[in-house]
Amino acid sequence: MLSKLPQLTLLLALGVVGASCFTVVQTLAGCWTNELGSTANILMDEDGTLRGTYRSAVSRTGKQVEGVLIGTQVHIAHPTFGFVVKWTTDSVLGAVSVWTGEIFGDQMKTVWLERSPSTPETNWAATLTGTDIFTRCK
Repeated sequence: MLSKLPQLTLLLALGVVGASCFTVVQTLAGCWTNELGSTANILMDEDGTLRGTYRSAVSRTGKQVEGVLIGTQVHIAHPTFGFVVKWTTDSVLGAVSVWTGEIFGDQMKTVWLERSPSTPETNWAATLTGTDIFTRCK
């Protein structure tokens, strides 16, 4: 048993050194809030699939609206992602919003599009665009 002690010590030392070489993968899983007070609660599967809920503090009606969130995250040093929110509140039924962006530490920087139902005559005004910066909920 004593003759194997140096080998065991070497293996443990290599394990500690090797473990410190890995990059910590950042994840969208958890609660995020943007500068307007909207909140995304996100669960993430092992393959990067995102699921959750989104509660917007702002809307065209001036009232809070909610939706179902689904998307995907790519696992890299600064993960890129995209998610879609299908709005479920009566005042915004039929609308859909999409966010795409990248995680930088405890921030996710995004660009978004929101599409509302329209007619051929109002199609030009049916898509809004903007940016959001989300931080982890406290």
